[in-house]
Amino acid sequence: MKKLVLISGLIATALFTGCSYKYNSTPAVMSYDGSKNDYSKADQWKSYTICKDLTEDGGDISVITAAKKAGISKIKHVDTSYQYKKFLFFTFAPKKCVTVYGE
Repeated sequence: MKKLVLISGLIATALFTGCSYKYNSTPAVMSYDGSKNDYSKADQWKSYTICKDLTEDGGDISVITAAKKAGISKIKHVDTSYQYKKFLFFTFAPKKCVTVYGE
């Protein structure tokens, strides 16, 4: 009985510690009235996409950083997306991306 408890404890420890992955993210709370934007002129807006590899620590993918790098002073629209490389059933190099559009 002691061996069974010991073995099941070791298996549980291996499963829970071997698969631990921590990613802290605080969602931004932002609201805007998109009806005031003229999206027919969206192709004239500047845009910039910034991505972060989710398997690495650090990296800044904030809307402000993307706007500064593109020289955007009036943000019109923001998109967020995830990019993955897949091979068969496996996912490699997950990335979170933020795209900022504006003038």
